[in-house]
Amino acid sequence: MGANRPEPSALLRLLVAVAVLLPAACGGSGGGSPTDPGTPVPEPQVESQSLQLINQTRAEEGLPQLVPDPRLAEIARAYSAAMRDRGFFSHEDPEGNDFVDRLQAGGVAFTRAAENLAMISNAGDPAGFAHQRFLQNPEHRANILDARLTHAGVGVARRGSTYWITQLFVRR
Repeated sequence: MGANRPEPSALLRLLVAVAVLLPAACGGSGGGSPTDPGTPVPEPQVESQSLQLINQTRAEEGLPQLVPDPRLAEIARAYSAAMRDRGFFSHEDPEGNDFVDRLQAGGVAFTRAAENLAMISNAGDPAGFAHQRFLQNPEHRANILDARLTHAGVGVARRGSTYWITQLFVRR
């Protein structure tokens, strides 16, 4: 099956899924609270930990590991920075471009694609905290555990103690 732009109802479900992450990420009621942030975790460390956690979860479910893809990570990192710098948090940028548009513009060939987003504040372990939240959400969990996906890239941007995390998944 090709990677088509999500139907409006699917996009709405994705946006609702993102909204589930926001209260917890910002310290509100979301089923837990972030740990003391202490010293900020460097972005490359959050990226590698995120991918490690994804593959650990997949292994626990008997699924193949996702191959790290530097191009996907670059696109994800640029999108995380754009959300931080332009003050938005959504699967679509202010011009209406979604992750399929970003992948195509980046020259990534794929037959299937998915994206997870998180904005995490005041977390001592931003990768672990985001991963827990992703697994608690059916749409994000489905992306992580989709056996049809083969490659992944994680990109992180940070300002102070807030992290924007973009996970991109594709099948080639």
